[in-house]
Amino acid sequence: MERTDLQRMADSVLRDYGVPMKVSAISPVEAGWTIAFSSFYAGSPLLEVNVRSDRSSAHHVRESLKRSLDVCD
Repeated sequence: MERTDLQRMADSVLRDYGVPMKVSAISPVEAGWTIAFSSFYAGSPLLEVNVRSDRSSAHHVRESLKRSLDVCD
């Protein structure tokens, strides 16, 4: 999965669930990717989500992001 695909999926989850955050960085790590989110509000902590590359289907990534951001359908 490419960095641009992850960016689109992360932006989509944030938009679809009204999460007041934005993607601040996407970094490759040994077992996949780390997606860092920052809040629109000053002083809020950074949140990082790890996505494993061996389970990189779009459905898995979206569900992982939803769980990590604590949103649900």
